[in-house]
Amino acid sequence: MVRMKGERWLPVVVAFVLFEFIGHNISFAAFTPPDNYLIACGSSQSVTFQGKTYVPDSGHYSPTIKSGASVVAKSNSSFPSPIYQSARIFSGISSYKFDIKQEGRHWIRLYFYPIPNSGHNLMSSLITVATDDFVLLNNFTFKNYNGSYMFKEYAVNVTSDTLTLYFIHSNNSVTFVNAIEVVSVPDGVLPDQALAINPSSSVSGLSELAFETVFRLNTGGPLITAENDTLGRIWENDAKYLHVNSSALNVSVNPASIRYPPALTTEIAPNWVYASAEVMGDAKVANMNFNITWVFSVNQNFSYFVRAHFCDIVSKALNNLVFNLYINDDIAVESLDLSTFTGGLNVPYYKDFVSNASVESDTFTVSIGPDTTSDMINAIMNGLEIFKISNEVKSLDGLSSVESVLPQSPSKKKKTGIIIGSIVGALGAFGLIGLCYCCLAARRTKTTTHQAHPWLPLPLYGNSQTMTKMSTTSQKSGTASCISLASSNLGRLFTFQEILNATNKPALNPVLPREQVNIAEWAMTWQKKGMLDQIMDSNLAGKVNPASLKKFGETAEKCLAEHGVDRPSMGDVLWNLEYALQLEETSSALMEPEDNSTNHIPGIPLTPLEPFDNSTSIIDGGNSGTEDDAEDVATSAVFSQLVNPRGR
Repeated sequence: MVRMKGERWLPVVVAFVLFEFIGHNISFAAFTPPDNYLIACGSSQSVTFQGKTYVPDSGHYSPTIKSGASVVAKSNSSFPSPIYQSARIFSGISSYKFDIKQEGRHWIRLYFYPIPNSGHNLMSSLITVATDDFVLLNNFTFKNYNGSYMFKEYAVNVTSDTLTLYFIHSNNSVTFVNAIEVVSVPDGVLPDQALAINPSSSVSGLSELAFETVFRLNTGGPLITAENDTLGRIWENDAKYLHVNSSALNVSVNPASIRYPPALTTEIAPNWVYASAEVMGDAKVANMNFNITWVFSVNQNFSYFVRAHFCDIVSKALNNLVFNLYINDDIAVESLDLSTFTGGLNVPYYKDFVSNASVESDTFTVSIGPDTTSDMINAIMNGLEIFKISNEVKSLDGLSSVESVLPQSPSKKKKTGIIIGSIVGALGAFGLIGLCYCCLAARRTKTTTHQAHPWLPLPLYGNSQTMTKMSTTSQKSGTASCISLASSNLGRLFTFQEILNATNKPALNPVLPREQVNIAEWAMTWQKKGMLDQIMDSNLAGKVNPASLKKFGETAEKCLAEHGVDRPSMGDVLWNLEYALQLEETSSALMEPEDNSTNHIPGIPLTPLEPFDNSTSIIDGGNSGTEDDAEDVATSAVFSQLVNPRGR
């Protein structure tokens, strides 16, 4: 083991030289990604960067321009690196579409650099990037960015045979991109489950979410570039994130001494991550039970996936190193003894967590400290990765969903309008039916103080087939009529035409949200259960007219027909309901129920028969009906329950 002391950057430089000398002699387990797209946007030739070759975005990899146009920008300067020397600039919505050979998580890596003298003010450009499911970047601008270029890395689970990246401009500005990577991630590198912090519980379903890499640290070691990582990842040194520099001490060993267990490979992290570490240093404090803390600036509106890497490269024997891990001052792991998990020294181990940012500020902290019960006062951290997790609207940048940042095509807008119109129309139609039910129910409830009056039919529009008797004046006028509730305490009287006008003449729609048709569902359920047939065949037929109930059920069922042409008109619905009522009242008038009878339809309690309101008349140009125009019948208690159902 090599233990390095002295100036802060000295061990970093020595470690880097050691890695360059040894690292090239180490054989890494090669991973060949099924999907490996490396695109140099706007370039006319291939570009080599960090050991990878990027091809131009012309020909097979050319972007699809949905609106506006695209131009190419090139820089004569070598700054910052070859991958940033060209860019594709879009003045409208554009996209790159990639064929996916193997579904699963994929790295999406984006490179941005506002090339000067490009003919556009790229520093002020607003950049929005999205996939079919997730918003990756929303209205980013270099004006508010503390840096000259930007690299973004995401991990998105692709569940189809294509992946589309959309580049969306805003406020009449242009958007741009310098390079794109779409590369398969090996199975098992990013999990579906992790341990949540405060309260401690297991969280699953992470594979359905998108990740953004915000921090990836090689604690205690040098920068690891993409060439020295089997998955092309970049690991930066942790020095600038330490809360107190003197609290940590760099240690390292020969990377070749790291012994990976069967379930853990260099795909999780390269061996140099586990070959270097931060341990407790000389903090110049009286109490040596202090913590080493890393502080990060994050967005407090998101949750974060944290992976901590450990490898005991300092102990002389097993079970000597026991320490605690904290995330945002919450205990993540207490009394962590690496030996119990690894069974040896120099054996890598990692642990995954999910946590929110600090509630008070946009800070995120990770700390390690000694366990007070341990004989050895020390703690260790070898590597640390922090990923932002997509939120409830599937965004990694703000609260805008893909649907809100990506304008819909005309066909999608048309379909959306049809669906919304269908729902509104259906709700309006059922609202009208409900109003008619209320009118019928109100007419029945007024019979307590009035004598029975002959049943009067409802004259209808057009070609609705009816068998009712109308007054002479109504027949001649040809106008629509409705049942009048002339009692003085029922308020305003509405004609059928007025109701249609007030509800904007709703029409039954081809698609019906079925859960809202409670009465119709009731009737259909009873028919499916065969209850109507039982009434027909049993002695209940003497108590409840089956023809009335069957007519009601048939009418309700027709209202739910799959095709609009098969459904009855609104006038037919109202007439059928009146016809069912007439059948019931006629039956009730001819056959008085026994006083002690308990035979009735299950689920609908019978109430005493009440006299019918004799104030009913036909209005809108028609003469008032007389007793010669209809027969006297009493209102059925059973049917009054159907038209005015109560919770029971």
